[in-house]
Amino acid sequence: MRLTLDLRGSTEAQIRSYLQALGGENRPDGSVVGPGWTAQLTVGEHRAFGLVWPRVIVECEGESEAVEAVAKGLRLRATRGGG
Repeated sequence: MRLTLDLRGSTEAQIRSYLQALGGENRPDGSVVGPGWTAQLTVGEHRAFGLVWPRVIVECEGESEAVEAVAKGLRLRATRGGG
């Protein structure tokens, strides 16, 4: 299974930390590998309302259940409340 998440408002370091909390290890090639899944991160920025926020695109690939668990965990950790 392959899944792409577009996470805005979190830095690459934060996303890597979240992936590590989900059982992942950073690899020399920049990927993060965990039990049953591999994630590639692409760093960018999101511009809206005259502001710039960090943006990280996570492409996760692996066993369906493992990828779904990582996606759920990342969404929970990366959610930012409005106000």
